[in-house]
Amino acid sequence: MNRPARLVTYASLVLAGLVAAFCLVGVVYGAYLATFLELPKSDDHPPLRLYSGPFLLQPDLSLAHSHLIERLQRLGYRRITAPVQSSGDYQLTEEALTIYLHPQPEAHIGATMVSLPLDQGRVTDVLSPLDGTALFPIFLEPELLSGVRGESRQVREWIPFAQIPPRIIETVLTIEDRRFYSHFGIDPIAIGRALWTNFTKGGVVQGGSTITQQLAKNLFYSPQRTMGRKFKEALAALVLEVKYTKQNILESYLNEIYLGQAGFVSIYGVSEAAHRYFGKTLQELTVEEVAMIAGLIKGPNSYAPTKHPELAKGRRDVVLRRLRETGLITEEVWKRAVNERVRVTPPEDVMTDAPYFVDAVLREVEEAGVVPLPEGLRIDSTLDPMVQQAATESLEKGLAKLEVGRPHLKSSQEPVQGAVVVLDPKTGSVLALVGGRDYRKSQFNRAVQAQRQPGSLFKPFVYLAALEAAREGQTGQLTAASLLADEPVTFESETGPWSPQNYDKQFRGPITVRSALEQSLNVPAVQAAKTVGTKSIVQLLHRLGVTSTIGNDLSSVALGSSSVSLMEITAAYGAIANGGIAVKPTTVRSTRDRLGDVVWTGVPDRQQAASPQGAYVLTSLLEGVIQRGTASKAKVLGLQGTVAGKTGTTDGYRDAWFVGYTSDVVIGVWVGFDDERALRLTGSQAALPIWMDLAQRIIPPTVPAFVKPPGVVTRDIDPKTGQLATSQCPEQVSEVFIEGTEPVVYCEVHGGGIWERLRHTFGFS
Repeated sequence: MNRPARLVTYASLVLAGLVAAFCLVGVVYGAYLATFLELPKSDDHPPLRLYSGPFLLQPDLSLAHSHLIERLQRLGYRRITAPVQSSGDYQLTEEALTIYLHPQPEAHIGATMVSLPLDQGRVTDVLSPLDGTALFPIFLEPELLSGVRGESRQVREWIPFAQIPPRIIETVLTIEDRRFYSHFGIDPIAIGRALWTNFTKGGVVQGGSTITQQLAKNLFYSPQRTMGRKFKEALAALVLEVKYTKQNILESYLNEIYLGQAGFVSIYGVSEAAHRYFGKTLQELTVEEVAMIAGLIKGPNSYAPTKHPELAKGRRDVVLRRLRETGLITEEVWKRAVNERVRVTPPEDVMTDAPYFVDAVLREVEEAGVVPLPEGLRIDSTLDPMVQQAATESLEKGLAKLEVGRPHLKSSQEPVQGAVVVLDPKTGSVLALVGGRDYRKSQFNRAVQAQRQPGSLFKPFVYLAALEAAREGQTGQLTAASLLADEPVTFESETGPWSPQNYDKQFRGPITVRSALEQSLNVPAVQAAKTVGTKSIVQLLHRLGVTSTIGNDLSSVALGSSSVSLMEITAAYGAIANGGIAVKPTTVRSTRDRLGDVVWTGVPDRQQAASPQGAYVLTSLLEGVIQRGTASKAKVLGLQGTVAGKTGTTDGYRDAWFVGYTSDVVIGVWVGFDDERALRLTGSQAALPIWMDLAQRIIPPTVPAFVKPPGVVTRDIDPKTGQLATSQCPEQVSEVFIEGTEPVVYCEVHGGGIWERLRHTFGFS
């Protein structure tokens, strides 16, 4: 045999060996896949369950303000007139509310009967109706907010093949895999057609994957486009075709196919797509809606009707044309369907009554390291469903009311937006979270993700830093009665000379810290910030829970020109309400796996950010803002009880804020445009009415006064001088001070005060 012939023979043997090795690898890998490859089934993926926070039954509870009866109804309790006998029943009379609580197996709590004696609609005690003994603590069981399936966060239930309408199956097969019932997982004709089309078009414009290959890729492999991945995908498709029936494969495909995004939640399966995009069941879908869903498979985010309605319509019409060509719809039906505009009408609930909150919960769980989300995970959240409902309604109603008579608020396609945060200042629990006007139109969470200038909301922290400096005997110390100069002043800045102005361009001369804060004056706030130092103010803000970067200049710290989120600033005010103890906001109490074992429990992140005395004095100042200052409109609107708060309006009137609190709850409201154009309204005009409407729904009218801590004293002063008042002073006001910082000099302007001096000298009260 000559040399060339030997070389050919050798090459043939090598090639044959490579082919044999390749086939052997394929056989071995195929055997492996046949052993371990399993299609998901309806009971293989228990949903992740998200629950609200429990509700404590306690004395002094108002039936009206706590919405207790509505809470019972939401939990499925039944009102009866006869004596309560069965779990899930309750009886309400003028004298008492008796509830037979549902069992809570996961908390190892059995069904319990409880009696709540009433006095004019208020609970006086929590008792056992059997022996009259006190029961504490007793909670209503948490409410199921949402069911989310595993890592994909699929919400809707698995739909068996027999319950999927034939029209949907035919449409999907027509557009994705016409020879589904005749191939064995790989379609050589489709592959050849795709190769030819891509060659003639000079790029990848068409794919040749079958539905079985798509399913294998979605379930078992990464989306990377490599030859190795395509080989594995093809082999897996062959294995699936051998192991399962065509119906099994289609059922999995139609339940698992990715069809878009709704905020933080992915849309998987045709049933979920029908619910999300059209608010319908599969049986209720029209021809054009079925075509829309089938068309999404090619590019769920490119053709999403919520984001790209024109592209979505074009893709839908391609599907409809294919259906007409194959005879699945008539010419008449086709003409009607293609002329229908794209109508996306998600249900009101979307996923829950609190979609922005659910997004925040899932994000917090993942940031805590619970990734991927285990199937069957139970998340116990902090949400109060009734507070959430009130917050949502107050924001919707308040923004709509603002637009009435203000054409500039409706002059463009982008509507005026708003956000609300409600916190328990003691625990950091997020009781309610509304991140925008309509989650169906925008999933951007303005309560957490938006960074906006807080304006005058920063001023209280300037004065708190000065109060703390006085307590510690440091530079920049001020008290509530200290006088600040409200007069023209110029500071040097990086951009040159800067002269701050008050909102009305007027100056008032010497003014007390209390009056300066109540009237939200800029010049005194800048003077105070200059005196105490911007560094100490920034450090205080960070201790209070503001995590965003704060500029170290006077404008940033005194006039709030640095950007923060509504959640951050609300939490900072919550620290003041909590006696200076900052607690990091949280939406999650704990997570448990499907067996009930704890996966992760949130430990409150708290620190003493300011002294209880400083926090109390600042709260007193902020009570004055509502009594006499920029938020006095609250009293006109009917606010009752002891409440502290502050308005915020940014330069150019782009953002409007109000944050107000009691000792038990803090509420933050923001109003503005996403594009940051001028709102042309103040915090008092735009945010305060929304805050008021919500506060009146959730804050009882008999709010107790803030508890004064040890180390705080009260003195009568002359507001013109900030010194101790005498009998000759024409005006006297009672003021609070951190003990040791109170004035000791009597009024030197109005004279007199001999008897006051004698009493002080000899220690008489």
